Amino acid sequence: MTGRAWPFLIARGRRRGYSALLVPSFLREHGFLEATATPLDDVPSRTAATPHGVLVWAEHTVTAAEARGEPRDEYGRPLVLLHGFLCPDGDPAPAAAALTRTRATALAVYDRFLADEEGFRTERSEPFAIEVTGVAEVVRPRVSPPDTPETPDAPVRPVRGLAWAGAGVLVVAAAVAAVVGFASAGNDAPPPPECGPDVVAPSVAPTVSAATCVRGGTTVTYSAPPSGHPA
Repeated sequence: MTGRAWPFLIARGRRRGYSALLVPSFLREHGFLEATATPLDDVPSRTAATPHGVLVWAEHTVTAAEARGEPRDEYGRPLVLLHGFLCPDGDPAPAAAALTRTRATALAVYDRFLADEEGFRTERSEPFAIEVTGVAEVVRPRVSPPDTPETPDAPVRPVRGLAWAGAGVLVVAAAVAAVVGFASAGNDAPPPPECGPDVVAPSVAPTVSAATCVRGGTTVTYSAPPSGHPA
């Protein structure tokens, strides 16, 4: 099966530190390239799964001819290229021929970089065809699950929204209960007392202070007698 591979290059110059000089054109961000493609320890190449496909890379120590001069940086360290390709379509097999191709591409880009390290801007690569097998293992960002009990016996945390809703229902219920209780208190007030024998007036003028009592099942309003006088 034929897939696609995009070349990339990470390298430092004589004055400028390591950075991505060539990145696949389809990427919006390429920070993972610098984080993943690290220097090798006596192995010809490495392969790693990334969120964007399979990353394959190798090292190449720059020669004096390739550097068009001293192949070391200002601190005396040799100039080394980390070059390779990113394949989102599957596992590339074999990768040796593809790495030979990306080394040639990387050296062309690196030559332009050395000519103007300060003014150089990262270039975008285009894909080339490569044989792949199977489907690439892709590393997906981890998504934290919702809060769940750590053990089967652990209490389940209430959902905050439902807790607020329950609190609102309790407040409304309390308000209704207060209104009903107030109304019930008014209805439970004791009835006026039975009228005594001295109550002779069945009603009084509205401007006169009055009291009430019950005579024969009928509420009677009568005037309160002045202080010191009988009713």
